[in-house]
Amino acid sequence: MSLDELHELSLEQAPSKKKKITLEKFLQQFNTLDMNSYGSWPLSVKITCWIFIFFAVLALGYFVAIQPKLQAIDNAQAQESNLLNEFREKDSKLRNLQQYQLQLQEMQANFNQQLEQLPKETEIPSLVEDINLTGVNSGLKFKNIRLEDEVKQEIFIEQPITIEATGDYHAFGAFVSSIAALPRIVTMHDFVVEAAPVKDSKSDIPVLNYAIKAKTYRYMGASESQNNNDSQGINGENQANTSDSHNVNIPSIKKSKRK
Repeated sequence: MSLDELHELSLEQAPSKKKKITLEKFLQQFNTLDMNSYGSWPLSVKITCWIFIFFAVLALGYFVAIQPKLQAIDNAQAQESNLLNEFREKDSKLRNLQQYQLQLQEMQANFNQQLEQLPKETEIPSLVEDINLTGVNSGLKFKNIRLEDEVKQEIFIEQPITIEATGDYHAFGAFVSSIAALPRIVTMHDFVVEAAPVKDSKSDIPVLNYAIKAKTYRYMGASESQNNNDSQGINGENQANTSDSHNVNIPSIKKSKRK
C-alpha cells in the first residue's frame, strides 16, 4: 500500500467536522424556500414552523374557546356572591320576622295612643274649657280666649287658640305645667309678656300681662284629606285660569292705548 492510499484512508476515517449554522444562513433558508415542495425544506426551518403553528393554535384556542369560558366563570362567581348576600339578608329578615312584627305592633299601639291624645273636632270646646279651668286654678285671670282659623297640614290640622291673661310668674308657671299634664296635646307658642300697671303697692309680687298662642292638633281623616287635595287642585286651576285671563286682556289694553 502506497503513501497516497494511506493518506486517503486516514482522511476517510477522520471524524468529519460539523458545519456551524449562523443566523444569517438560517434566515437565508427562509428566503430560498419552495412553498410547493415542503419535503425539501431544511429540518431547522420545519421545526421553527411547527413551533410557530403550535403557539398560534394555542393562542387561537385560548381567545376563542378558553377566554369566554373564564369570563362566564367570573360572571357566575359574581352572581353567586350576589345571590349568597341576598340569601343571607332574606334569611336574617326571616329569622327576625317575629321581632319585626312585635315592633310593628308596638309602633301601631304608640301611634294609636298618640291619635287618642289628639282632640276630635267635637272636643275642641271642651278642651278650651279645660284650658280656662286650668288657668283659673293656677291663679291667672283671663281676658280673652279665642279660637283662630284652622291650619291644614299634610296629615293633621292645627287649631290655634289665642290666650290673653294676667297674673304673676308663679301662676303662669303653674298654668304651663298644668297644660302639659292635660290628656290632649297642646303646645305653647309666641309668648308675649308685659308688665301690668301697679294698682296695689302693698303687694311685692309683680303682675304681668300674658299673650300666648296655644296650638292643638287633630288627625285629618281620609275624607278630609281627599277634600283638601281636591280644594288644592281647584285653587290651582283657578290660579291658572286667572293668569290666562290676564294674558288675554293685556293685548286689548295695549290696543286701546294705541287708539
